[in-house]
Parts: sequence; structure tokens; C-alpha cells
Amino acid sequence: MDQLLITIFILIVALLVGAIVMPVIALVFSIQAKRQLKDYRHRLALVETSLASQISHPRERLDQLATEGPAPTADQTAEKKEPPTIVIAPPPTPSTEAEPLPSVAQATPPAAEARPVRTDELESMIGRRWLGWAAVGLILFAAAFFLKYAFDNRWIGELGRVAIGIFCGIAMSLLGFRYHQRKWRVFSQILTAGGIVLLYVSAYAAFGYYRLVPQNVSFVFLAVLIAEAAGLALLYNAPAIAIMALVGGFLTPLLLHSERDQYRALFAYIAALDIGALALLKHWPGLSSLAFFGTHLLFWLWYNERYHPRKLLDVLVFQVVVFLLFLLAHLGKQIFRRIPSTWEDLSLVVVNPFVFFATAYHLLNPEHHDWMGAFAIGMALLYAGSAKILLDQRPTSRSELLILVAVALTFVTIAIPIQLRSNWITIAWAVEALVMLWVSMETQSSRLRLLAAALFILSIGRLLFWDTPFVYRPTFTPILNRYFLSSVFVIGCLFAAAALYERAAKRRQLSAPKLKLVIVLIAVTMLWFVASVETHTFFEAKAASEILTEEANRQSWLGQMALSVVWAVFAAVLAAVGFIRRSPGLRWAALVLFALTVVKAMLVDIASLQQLYRIIVFFVLGVLLLLVAWGYHKAFYSKEAST
Repeated sequence: MDQLLITIFILIVALLVGAIVMPVIALVFSIQAKRQLKDYRHRLALVETSLASQISHPRERLDQLATEGPAPTADQTAEKKEPPTIVIAPPPTPSTEAEPLPSVAQATPPAAEARPVRTDELESMIGRRWLGWAAVGLILFAAAFFLKYAFDNRWIGELGRVAIGIFCGIAMSLLGFRYHQRKWRVFSQILTAGGIVLLYVSAYAAFGYYRLVPQNVSFVFLAVLIAEAAGLALLYNAPAIAIMALVGGFLTPLLLHSERDQYRALFAYIAALDIGALALLKHWPGLSSLAFFGTHLLFWLWYNERYHPRKLLDVLVFQVVVFLLFLLAHLGKQIFRRIPSTWEDLSLVVVNPFVFFATAYHLLNPEHHDWMGAFAIGMALLYAGSAKILLDQRPTSRSELLILVAVALTFVTIAIPIQLRSNWITIAWAVEALVMLWVSMETQSSRLRLLAAALFILSIGRLLFWDTPFVYRPTFTPILNRYFLSSVFVIGCLFAAAALYERAAKRRQLSAPKLKLVIVLIAVTMLWFVASVETHTFFEAKAASEILTEEANRQSWLGQMALSVVWAVFAAVLAAVGFIRRSPGLRWAALVLFALTVVKAMLVDIASLQQLYRIIVFFVLGVLLLLVAWGYHKAFYSKEAST
């Protein structure tokens, strides 16, 4: 543990040294840039002087017109009885050429240039801000190492160490308030943040390390301390105080590492820090994310060293409390404080439930796997209810509602493979995709349609690469088996999706004829694939079950013949449906399948089948091709006759 503390100390010192060195380097570059800018301004002044000398004559004429004032009106000339004065202007000299008057852009003074950062300002920022924060960080680490060293060598008693920490923390906080009254804003924040961190260290040492005070008393002290940190941060309007206090609070258990596992005190301490970070009246960016990731970092560090199954209940209670804290904090900001959600808030809305679910699943799955699906459904209901609450209480942004709904649907999708087995997972995903597509049509939400498409792709991928029996398959009943029936159900969901697009087009809600055709062709291709697998594996299973080689070969020949016949019949039915529905896409698909069947008959069937099976294949294929050709002649002849 000492090596861990030394590593953390070296990293923080490196960061602080970098924070000092980098501004110094920036200062050098700033001085060089200032010299270049001064040279550029000198040359620009010379150019402006040269241009002013060239346009001096038109400028004098403009000054003369300005001194004469505006031309008199007709009424003013009628009132005046004095004879008009004739002014003879001297002719222009031959050497003077007519020059255009300066434009408005030339007459307008140039815009004020951006003022570069002065070297004294940069030096002041380095000396007051960076050096101050570096000093506080080093002092805090020195104090923590001193306390640990004093504990190891029995120099100071436990009560004395805590008292010293409390005294120094209060003194630094009071000094910070004094300098805040003197308008030393940065210095007051540095002192205040350091004092709060010392108080955090002392409080945690008192009840989580030395066990000097009972837990209920320590909770009161922690509540007062958190209220103080929040109040000072709000009083100074300084997010740096809140961030420094939070970072110091999370570092405290690492610095005061003990051989005794006071995990309940640690969990209560972390929850108190989270409450303090989330209950601030001002929504400073980065504070919630720091609290979330600091919480889980401390938890997993503890879990890696100290977890035991006996502590499962306390761990689960802690995880539930942290999860609900961040969820309720987000809902409270939206309902009561009416704060618009930022990308940080929405990211935590997505990350928080899945981190909690993954942690709980890791802890509970070995002993309670049967309840994990119900747990995922419960999470889905919770987030769906949260979306409903936000929708009822206040006008919420569409993106936020969709994120909550997407989280709920994701948990439903996760629950399916956890709770179900084998082909039921594929069926459930297809049904969920179809329901989501229907909801997207009713709400006219393109994002839900994308989620439905993703679920359909997931269902099809599982059907092709997981459920399909590409290896050995025992003897089975064709059609009435688990694989074929589940596949037909998924394909039916695809056809239903195409029907939803057709209904939406009739209602003029959505016009996507090409997308509908693509869905139909995918469903048709899937049906052809499943029928082919069913036919081929049925005869291969029968051949594998035969003892005699001759009978096994006969079953293989029957399988090849049946496969060619199924392809031909499938293509003929597809062409007939294409003629009835007047769908060129289906007719083209039928022609492609016929071509594939002919290629198979020429390359595979002629070489591998016996004479009788070969005759049957070619006869059936020829008759079906003749019927399709007759259908094409009839359809196109009637079309030509009508035109």
C-alpha cells in the first residue's frame, strides 16, 4: 500500500510540476509573439502613412464641404433677401488627376484588435493560481504522510492526530473566508479547499480508521462537513472548491489505508460524498461525473482486495443506493429545478443503469441466474416509468425521452437471452423488433425505426449463425421441428414489417416503397435458405443413419434431387406471386433463383445423380420454366394489347 501511495504522490507531483512548467513555456512563446506583433504594427503604420499622403487632396475637399454645412432648402432661400453670392472656384491644375473618394470601409476606423495576454498577467496567473494549488496539494500529501508516519511510530495518539487535522482544517477555512472578504478570490479558494480536504481526512480517520466515534455521530459530523463544503462553494461561486473537496474526499480512503476492513464505514462515507456532490444548488459541469467515476473506482479497488461473499448484502445495498442517488438526482433536476440536460447528464443516464446492472449481475448470477431476466425486466420498467414521469410532469426534450425509452428497450433485449433458451431468443427478438417498428410508425419516430432495424438484424444474425444446424443433425420430422417453426415465425415478422410499411404508405405517414421491397426480398431469401437447409439436412440425417453404403448413397441422391425440385418450385411460386402482385422485384428474384437452379442442375446433378433422379430433376425444372415463360407471354401480351 505504501508503494501505491508513493505512486499516487509522484503522479500528482508530476502533474503539479507540469502545471508550473507549461505556463512558463507559454510565457516564453508569448514574449516572442509580442515582439513579432510589435514589428508588424510598425510596418503597418508606415503603410498607412504612405496611403494617407496619396489621398490628401480628396480629404481636404471633404473637410471643406463639411464646414459649409448642408444645402439650404427652397423656403430658406425665399426668406433671405440678400442677393446670391457667386463663388468662382479655381480650375484644377493640369497636374491634378481626378481620384476616387475614399470608400466607407476606408473612412471607417479599423476594428479594435484582440488584446494579447500581457506577460505580467501570465506571470500573475502562474504565481497566484498554479503555485497556490500546487502548494496546497503538496501540503495535503505531506500532512497525510506525516499522520501515517506518526501512527506507525506511535508519536501522537489517535485522538491527537484527529484533533490536529480538525484544527488545521478549520484554521485554513477561516483564513480562506478572511481573504475572501478582502477580495483575494483565488487565494481564498485555495485555502478553503485545502481546509475542507483536511476536515474530510480527519472525519474519515475518526470513524472509519481509528473508530473513535460511533457511526451515527460520524454521520452527523459528515453531514455538517458536506453542508459546509457546499455552502462555501456556493458563497464563493467557486466550482474549484467543490471539485477539490470531492477529489480530496475520494483520495482520503486511499491515503488512510488500514489493515482492518471497515467496509460499511467506507460505503457510508462514499454515499455521503455523492449526496454532497449531487445536492449542490448550482449545476457545475464535471462534478457529477467526478462523483460517479470516483465512487466506482473506490468500490472496485476495495472489491479487488477485500470482497468476500459474506459481504454480499452490504455491497448490494451500497450499489442500489448509488444507482438510485444518480437516477433521482437527474429526475429531481428535471422536475423540480427545471435545469436543461447537458451531454454530461445524458451520458450518466445511459452509463449509470448499465454499470449497476453489470455489477449486480456479476455478484448475483452464480447463485441466482434464474432471476436475472426478471431483474433486467425490472430495470426496463423502472426506466420506462421514469420516462412517463418526465413526460407527465414537464415538457421534456425529445432526445431525453428517447434515451430513457432506449435504455428500457435495451434491458428488454438483454433479458431475452438471459431468461430464454435456444430458438426462443430469436423469436423474442423478432417480436420485439416488430412491436418497436409499430410504435415508431404510430409515434413517427425515425430513431425507434433504427432501433427496430437493429433488432431485426440481430434476430436474423442469430437465426443464420447460431440456430441453423450446419453440422451433424440427428433424424427429425421435417417442417414440424423447432428450427423450421421458429424460422418461419421470424420470417413472418419480416413480412409483417413490410405490411406495416405498406399501411403507413396508404395513410401517407411514410413513403418508402424501396425499403418495403428490400424487407420482402430479405424475407423471401430467408425462407428459401431455411427450406434449403431443412431439405438438405433431412436427407443427410437419413443417410447418416443408414448402415449400408448403397442405401446411404441413395438417400444423398434423393437429397440433391429434392433440393433442386424445392428450388424450382420455390422460384415458380415466387414468379406467380410477382405476376399477381405486379411486383417486378419478386419476378426478378424468381428469375435469379431459376438461373441458380439451372446452374446447379448442370454442374452438380448431372455429375452426381443416377439416371432416374436426373430425369426427374430436368423434367420438373423444364415444366416449371415453361409455365413461367407462358405467364410472361400472357402478362406482357395483355399489356401490349391494352396499349
